[in-house]
Order: sequence, then structure tokens, then C-alpha cells
Amino acid sequence: MTRNSANKLLFIGLSDDDAEDIVSTFRRAGKVAHTRSISDGPQLEKLLGDERWDLIFFDAMRSSLPIEQCGKILRHLSCDLPLIYLNDDEGLPLPDEAVSLILSSHNRSRLFMLAQRELQALETRRELTATQQALQEEQQRNSLLLNTHQDAVCYITDGMIIYANELFCQRMNQEELDGFPIVDLIANKDQERFKNALKKQLQTDQGTQFEVSFVDADNQEFKASIHCDNASYDGEACIQLTLHDNSTEAATGHLDPSTGLANRRYFQQLLQDFVDTQRNSNSALLILKLDNFSKHRHDLKLSGMELLLEHLSERIQALLPAQHYGRITDDMIAVIAHHVPSQRALEMANELLRAIEGEIFEVRKQSRQCTLSAIILPINHLTAPHAASLIDNGYDSLQRLTQSGGNHAEIYHRDRQQLQSRGSISDVVDEAFADERLQILFQPIINLSEADGDYYESFLDIRDWQEGEVTAGEMLRAIEGDPGNNKLDRWIVVETTKQLAKRRSDGDDINLTINLSGNVFHDEEFCSWLGVAMKAAGLPGRAVTLQFSEESIASSLKPALDCCRQLADMGVGVAVRNYGRSKGGNKFLQHVQPRLIKPGVRKTDSLSTEEIRDIIEGGRRLNSRVLIPNVSSAASLAVLWQLGPDFIQGSYVQDPSPEMSYEFATFG
Repeated sequence: MTRNSANKLLFIGLSDDDAEDIVSTFRRAGKVAHTRSISDGPQLEKLLGDERWDLIFFDAMRSSLPIEQCGKILRHLSCDLPLIYLNDDEGLPLPDEAVSLILSSHNRSRLFMLAQRELQALETRRELTATQQALQEEQQRNSLLLNTHQDAVCYITDGMIIYANELFCQRMNQEELDGFPIVDLIANKDQERFKNALKKQLQTDQGTQFEVSFVDADNQEFKASIHCDNASYDGEACIQLTLHDNSTEAATGHLDPSTGLANRRYFQQLLQDFVDTQRNSNSALLILKLDNFSKHRHDLKLSGMELLLEHLSERIQALLPAQHYGRITDDMIAVIAHHVPSQRALEMANELLRAIEGEIFEVRKQSRQCTLSAIILPINHLTAPHAASLIDNGYDSLQRLTQSGGNHAEIYHRDRQQLQSRGSISDVVDEAFADERLQILFQPIINLSEADGDYYESFLDIRDWQEGEVTAGEMLRAIEGDPGNNKLDRWIVVETTKQLAKRRSDGDDINLTINLSGNVFHDEEFCSWLGVAMKAAGLPGRAVTLQFSEESIASSLKPALDCCRQLADMGVGVAVRNYGRSKGGNKFLQHVQPRLIKPGVRKTDSLSTEEIRDIIEGGRRLNSRVLIPNVSSAASLAVLWQLGPDFIQGSYVQDPSPEMSYEFATFG
């Protein structure tokens, strides 16, 4: 929060009139106030978890939420937030330690003065915290430069490299990589896994390690181990990647030097051999992860950490009899239990976890207690044939277990049971095509501006969709993990333009926005193919707008800009969905020059008036029209009408349907 930034205020129990009076008082003093009203505890907890707020006004007379519960939520979330308790009796003792002061709501000038005092105190505390954090990060970075200067290191934010040291550039055969999309250095087969790992890293305070295949400037592929940590570079939050090239690792044969277990590469070979020969043996793969690994490593340092892992591996082998053992990352040990069904393996894992929790390990005269998390992956006739995918699935599940507290074991279950029965998203798409389950739905877009014609947006859909299956939207996002796969996008274009051409041939001035994946940016022939297809269908460029997610554009910025320029030359528009999701999105969207922007709003979300104004102002700066989705009532439409977006859509108008059959003349 700076002196010129808007104040974000939460109102608990305030009437609309009182809330508006407070906002007006701020406005008259030259302060912008963004506000949200809250009625219950879960809503407060969600808002505090999603965003950073500056001040709470709590009406003691009208609030249905007890002040004690409000204070409990603030303490539970460790939320340093001033709370002004509005009560006519200012002489009351503070009803809860979370309350900053008690004020009468009648004296607006005094209320504003004291509110500003609390805000300034909060700003001072935040500046102090930020300074302390910056100092700590600077010390850590200096330590890194002094102690690990021989490692290849880069810092990334929003998928872009903001700094790469000389060793990292040399390994990629590049002179410099600043401003380069990190995903362009990753082999296609690993891109989706890499993106998911980065997303998960942002959700944890602990470092993670995994192996990935890079592609250098000479298009040579090589595998390397990566250690990810949350970091800060020049005051900007980012992720630090430290690369350990497997080709330069000291030769250790087949064994991990600290634990004596099979090293990662050899264990994966053992697992692959086991899956190839014993898939029908009803066995289990157990992957065990040390909880709070980063804290243990910080306390014990590197050599002490290896001693702790050595002790743990000895206890695991003693308490968990199995066919093979291996250390697959710094903090993970994997076990192949032959002829042990998954349910029995779960019981064994729980017994092990209880035993480890109760033990005290002596490491260099330090007594340490620790816990493990465990995931059990069945090995049977349904098991995927690739050992690497088994380990990856276990890794993802273990991250979730440790984030929820750790010291827990469970059996791995696929999140999706039907269309994702195949090994890759390409197989999922092929299966959907083979079963003829893909279809296109169209949703009308209501024009509130002076634009000519009628408008629809097309969506990919899955016929007879059932709970547990991958959704069409997830499919469109997941296919971006295989950038060379253009089958789905081209099919969508063919099906949508076919119906668009038919409607326009009937004399209807229809304009269509078509949702596609970011794979279009990597399809060098797409724009010329699209031009031929539209010419054959007799469609003018202005009738078609191709819509991509802001995240897809950000992750493939250079090819995206090239593609958008070609589309502009054809007269075909570009729209951006999930507007506002990418940090710094306005900067690169200025180069895209989108015809339309659409914020990423779920059906369960509700945008505040200020948020809608910010979106509309962002569209005006980009010279783009603004579409507000998920309009579900006349009341929300009335608010939007006053704010002035260019377009709206939602269930209040019509849900998506297989035909473009909406009577636009009936609206209003």
C-alpha cells in the first residue's frame, strides 16, 4: 500500500447507506476506496485468503458475525489488519484483541482521521516487514553467490526469465536469456509437467526438485535435475531454478552415496523392469517424502541432512520389507513392494509413519523428530506402462499431502476416471474424437455498445459428460502441453466456421468469437490454412475473432505476437479470455491489440463495481471492447448497464446451446 494507492476496505454488518457514507468521506478527502461487504465467517476467511485488505469496519449493532469469531479468523490467518469497531458507546472495553479502536459511526470526520491513522500505521508495519524480508533475501542471495556460484541459476516470473547467470546461458548455448520464455527451453514432452511444477511451487514455501529435459540453442536435448525455490530478484517475487546437469554429476554407480539405496536413475530402471514383467502381480509402489524438508535442511545444514536421510532409510528398510528401495529426490524414498496389494501397502505405510513419528534421531548431537508422508500407487493390469509417469503421479499427490500438513498416507487415485484412461492428453483427445463425443456450443453475446451485427461465442463441449471426467475446458488447456498437436484447434475452426457460413448465407450479420488453445501460436501453417478455409466459406475477416487465454499468450509471447500480426493482416480479430490473470498482462497485450477482452470470472464469482470499472478502464487503455460474462439476473444487468461494458453474456440471456438460434430482437 502506498499513499497514492486505493484503500481496500471490508465492511461487516454495515448498512448500504453507512457504507456509502464512508466511501464518500474517503472520496472527499481524495482517497479511492475499494470495498466489499461481508455477512459471515466463511466469506471473510475466503476474502482474506484471496486478497490483501487494508482496513475492516465492523458494525457492532447490525453484524450477524460475532466479533469474537471475526478476531479468531484474523488470528488464524495471521492477518495484520486494523479493525474499527463501530459502536455509539466509545467507552466500552475492547471486545476482542483484534479490535484496534471503538468509534461512533456518526462523526464522519473523526472516523476518517482515525482510520487514516490506522492505515498509516499498517503501511509502516508492512514497509518494515518488506524491508526485513528484502534484507533476508539479499543475505540469502549473497550466500548463494558466495557458496554456490558454480551452479547454473536463473530467476523466472510469469514464465519469463528475468535473470540467468553465465553458466546457465552457456549450458543453453545462448549469450543471454533475460526476457526469454523459460518454457521455450523445455522439451515438448516435459512442458506440461514443468508448468504444473512451477504452479505448485508458488503454493508452497518449501523447495522442490525434479528432473526435466531441456533443449539448447542447437536443438540438442539433455536431461537435468532442477531445484526450485521461491525467491525475490530486484524486489520482485519470482522462482529460482538451480540446474544440475546429469552429464556432469559425479559417477556413483547405481547407489545413492548417503543412503546406500538405488539412486534415482537406477531405481527408475528397476521400476520400469518391474512394471514390464510384473504388472499382473497386484503389487504396490510406495513413495515416501520427508515432511518439512527445507526446515530440517536449514537446521542441520547439508551434511547433517544427509545423515538424517541415512538414518531414515535404515529405519524404512527395517520396518517396511520390500523388493527394491531407491532415493528418487533429495527428500523422497521409493519402495517396490512385490505381491503386496495397495490396501495392505497402505496399512504398512501407516505403521511406518507412526513408528517414525515416535522416534528420536541423533544427528551430530542434535535430537530430531520428523514425520513422513506416503502415497501408494497400485501396480496391476491398469497401471500405465511408463515408470516415469508413476513417479510423477506420486510426486504430485505427495506435494498435496505435505501442503495439507503431512504425516499422512493414502492410495493414489486418478482425479479423472474416464476420458483420461489413456496415458497422455493426446490420447484423451484421440479417444474423444473416436467416440464422436466432441461438439460445439454457441452462446449469444448481447451488444450494449454501438457495434454492428449480432454476436456469439463458441465453446468446445463433451457429449454425455459425467462427473469425474475431464471437462472440455480442461482438455483445451491441457492440450497446450503438446504444442505440436493442432488437430483439436483445426477441428474447432472447421466446425464453427461451417455453421457461421451457413447463418451468414441466410442473410444474418453474425460475428463469431472462437475459443482456441495456445497451440495455434506454434502452428506455422495455421494462418495461411485459416485464410484458405475462410475464403472457401465466403467469410470476411471481420466476422471471425479467435480467442486465447491471457496465460497462453504470456507463456508463448514471441510466437503469439507473430500469429496475431498475421491474423490482423487478414482482418481476423484476436480476443483475450481470463483477462487480468497474468502479471504485467497490460504490457504485452498492448502489442497484441485485442479486439475484445473477457475477464476470468467463474460462475460462482461476483465482481464488485470497482473491479468491473477497473476491467473496463483496462479495455479502454488497450482500445479493446469489454465483455462481462456470467450475467445471471436483471439486477446485475442493471448495474452493468450503468458501468458501460461493450458486451455481456450469461444465463440471464441464454446458456450455450448447439445452435445459433437466439432472437436478439427479444432482448431488452
